[in-house]
Amino acid sequence: MSDAATAPDARDDMREGGLRATVLIAYGLFLLALVNGFTAIAGVVLLYVKRGDARGTSWDGHFRNLITVFWVGVALAAVLIAVALPALASVFFALVNTNGHPPVEAFGGLLVLGPIAWLAGAVFFVWYLIRTISGFVRALEGRPY
Repeated sequence: MSDAATAPDARDDMREGGLRATVLIAYGLFLLALVNGFTAIAGVVLLYVKRGDARGTSWDGHFRNLITVFWVGVALAAVLIAVALPALASVFFALVNTNGHPPVEAFGGLLVLGPIAWLAGAVFFVWYLIRTISGFVRALEGRPY
């Protein structure tokens, strides 16, 4: 009878350990994405696959944190691309239509968007580092996010 009483606790401990390992792997993939840019996709897929197991546990906050970081990054990239493409297209068409001698006004969009895009990227980078490193440290310590 004592084996039956301890079995659920042992399963819960194994589940918690598995979720902790999943979170640590996901944080590692997100931090590695700073170098290669693609491992965050593998990390978010892993998180979505294991998300149901994490509901109601102390690891749920870590899952939500990383999923939020991923989708904010995707949204920011989409906005920057949507804004930059017309500016780049106007410069390209100005170069084609003027035989390589476009008017200075054709570069105005890029001159305005460049610093704004750089600032948005820098703010996101700092925010990304704070969310991933602080979450990683909390996960190592076994604390919720």
